[in-house]
Formats: sequence, C-alpha cells, structure tokens
Amino acid sequence: MAPAEKFDFIINRRSGTVLHVGEEKIRQELLKNFGEQTGNIQFVTGDALAVSVREWAKNSAGAGRSLIIGGGDGSVLTAATEVLGREDIALGVLPLGTHNLFARQLGFAADFRKAAAQYKDSAPSPVDVGSVNGQYFLCGLMLDRNSVNFYEAREHARDKKIVSAFKKVASVISNLSGRDKVHLDVSDQGAAAKGTEHTGKIFVVTNNVLTPHGQGLKFRTPKMVVEDALAKGSQSDGQLAFYAISSGPVDLTLILGGLVDGSWTRTKGVSTQVAPELFIRSSSQQEIQIVLDGEIKKTSFPLDVKIIPQGLKVYRPKTPASPA
Repeated sequence: MAPAEKFDFIINRRSGTVLHVGEEKIRQELLKNFGEQTGNIQFVTGDALAVSVREWAKNSAGAGRSLIIGGGDGSVLTAATEVLGREDIALGVLPLGTHNLFARQLGFAADFRKAAAQYKDSAPSPVDVGSVNGQYFLCGLMLDRNSVNFYEAREHARDKKIVSAFKKVASVISNLSGRDKVHLDVSDQGAAAKGTEHTGKIFVVTNNVLTPHGQGLKFRTPKMVVEDALAKGSQSDGQLAFYAISSGPVDLTLILGGLVDGSWTRTKGVSTQVAPELFIRSSSQQEIQIVLDGEIKKTSFPLDVKIIPQGLKVYRPKTPASPA
C-alpha cells in the first residue's frame, strides 16, 4: 500500500493518559510530531469507538490516509476487530492506556510522545491475530479465575473501589498458595481428538510462542520477563502457545528461579502446547469469564482457539524502543 499522506486519529477520551494530561495536550503533541501529516483528531468515549472506526473504514480508508488508535489494549482490540483482513488499512497505535502491551509488542515506546515520534520511521507490517469462540485477541488470552480476579481488582482500583480491589487481590493470593488446581484437556488435533491434560492455576494462550531471552545468569524482574515475552511476541509465526502454570510452593520456587535466566517457560511448573488451533475442554461446561488483552469477557467451554495468520496490518517502528 502507498505511504500515508495523512494520519487520522480516533482516541478514547477515557484512557488513563488522556485523563491525566488532557485532550488539548494530546492534540498539541500530535501536531508537533506529525506536522502536515496530521489529519482529523477525534476524541470519543469507549462505547463509541467501534462505530467511529467503522465509519472511518467506510468513508476514509485509502486515498493516502491511515488511522491511528489512541488508548489502551482494549481500545486497540476494539478497533482491530473492525478492520481485520483489510489489505487497504494499516492500523496505527498510540499508547495511552495502562499497560499498552500491544504497542510495546510492536516496538513502540511506552510514553505516547516518544511513540508518536517513532512514526517518522515506521512502516506497515502484518501480525497474527488470535480468536477464541469468535472473540479476538492481539496479545493473549487468560482463562483462569485467578487472572480474572486480578483484572477485576485493577478495574475496582481504577474506579476507587479500594476495599473490593483489596479483596480480589487477597483472593488471588489465597488461591495461588492453596493446593487446589484445575485440570484442562487441550487438543491440537481437533474437537474429536482426545487432548493432553494440563494441570495448573494460571492458564495463558498467546498468539506467539514465548522463548527465553538467552542472556545467561542475569536477574530478571517480572516486568523484564514480560518485556522479553513481548519482544518475541512481535514475530508472527502462525502458531498459538498454551501455557499452564502450576503455583504450588515447589513449582513456584522453580518458576521464580527461571526469572533469573529467562528459562521460566521450561521449568517444571510450566507445561506448554503449541499448534495453529487448540481445543480446550474442562469438566465444567458452564459459562466462564476470560481475559482478552486485559479486558474481561464471557464465553463457555469448550474453547476453540485459532490463529489468524497475518490477519491484521499495523504500523511498526523500524527502530523499536528499548524496554523501560
């Protein structure tokens, strides 16, 4: 596709950074970094974002225009869902949320000002997209109650519900330190085939395989481990990876030890399964909550998780930012 002559912006005005610095400051920074390439700048609420992206895709796609979404991972996922498979649309990302995992996965700086400057040397690139029972994810899927509780605690804290946030965190700590574990059957040969049993307390599916960082014996904080995972996550390989993390006292010690040399995905407390499609069953067939790119959603077992190879075209900086 031809280089963009203009970049239009649709920004979630409820994103954390927008609320902190203000819409006018965001607008000034965009004008400063994009100059004459600055197109329309639109601030919308989260519930209006999908419609706004849909209208842009219908009326403004092509003709030398590209779209940049400002917000967190939830905003980006909402926008991406509207343009999946569109060869004529390359989506840009401006990190304005809490974690901004997808923006960092692509190589953008965590600070939106530095990320905006990176568009001077960026280009469209295809990335893999994951789906579970018809819902999409760009970074990963978490399907255990502990992860859901953690993200619920984050939302409660954001809404100033401090007591309920504390209760959720306490519940996660209690569950992880207890002995009860969940058993899942994961098949990579279709719904009719018997799968491999995985036991754990945290279950994650990513649309890219995570690998050790290979830097030898060097202390790695959990944040650094996430950065390592994100760096690998920027490579589209057409594979899903399922991780079951067991957190009993012995297993947790092994996993924490793996933070030192980056080998946590190969420790005794972590089991892995890799394939383009995974069919996940549980003894419980009821509706469950899952976390998609940090957003809590509902679905039901069994879970049919698929990869959409190069399903989305996005802007990626040619010179990725160094991990913060």
